[in-house]
Amino acid sequence: MKTVETPGGIPVFININESKLYDSITERVCESDLSEYDANIVHGLVGKNILKRVIENGKTYYERNQGSL
Repeated sequence: MKTVETPGGIPVFININESKLYDSITERVCESDLSEYDANIVHGLVGKNILKRVIENGKTYYERNQGSL
C-alpha cells in the first residue's frame, strides 16, 4: 500500500499495481496506448481523484491531478 495526496490534501491509499502505473505516468498518456488491464486501473485512479481524464480531438488522455497547493 502507498499513500498519495489528492489536490485537497486528503491522503488516499493505492495498491501496488496502482502505484506502479501512477509512477509511470509522468505527463499525459493516451488510453489507446494502455493495455486493457492498465486502462481498468486508470479508471479506478480517476474515480479516486488521483488522475484526471482529458478528452481532446476524440481521444482520451490521462494525467496526474495537480492541486492548487
